[in-house]
Amino acid sequence: MYIKQSVRFLAFYIFLSISSLISACHAHVGLLRPCARGSPRAGCPPPSNGQTIDYDLNSPIGTHDSQDSPICKSTIASATRTIVKAGQSIQTSYSVGASHGGGHCQWALSYDSGKTWVVVKTLIRECLKGVGSGQPYSVSVPLPANTPNGKATFMWLWNNAIGNRELYSNCADIEIQGGSNGGQLKGVVPLIANYGSRSLLIPEFPLASQGDEHQAFATRKAITISVPPHS
Repeated sequence: MYIKQSVRFLAFYIFLSISSLISACHAHVGLLRPCARGSPRAGCPPPSNGQTIDYDLNSPIGTHDSQDSPICKSTIASATRTIVKAGQSIQTSYSVGASHGGGHCQWALSYDSGKTWVVVKTLIRECLKGVGSGQPYSVSVPLPANTPNGKATFMWLWNNAIGNRELYSNCADIEIQGGSNGGQLKGVVPLIANYGSRSLLIPEFPLASQGDEHQAFATRKAITISVPPHS
């Protein structure tokens, strides 16, 4: 009798543990494709280079009160990279648990492991707006034709409109082909908001009449990144 009860308790505990992992994975929003670092999604490569599977991939990396995880959520690059073409678009998709009224999204590239970033697309207010839990959501992110070839990091950032003042971020490791052999890429530096008390505070903006700090995106610092040619 005692053994049967113990087995039942263990089975129930395992069920709760698996359920909590699944719930954590689907709460909020995370980058589905291209595969984010440490992604547990089907079809994504297994962890490499010392990475671990991130079953909490959809959770924020911080709030205006705290920095809970680094930008990208994982700083370790994947050994397997998604091939993308300069002059074409990266078709991104997302796992949506709670879209929090939508908000502001930015997508950026880095060629130096996240030291410097250049934004390639921005959506103000409309990102994830009206998307229900479990519904598909995708955004096409164009790459300039002169985007330099090579290994790069592709970053997604999201500041939600409703709820805790949070910042979400995932990164995918990509290899760009069909562009220039070395060269420059011009743009602006990403705006990092709601990520620690020293960052810009974007308040809740569920209504069109409420301030959303969109003007701060218009004044992001210009940047030119240089990529050396490959021999």
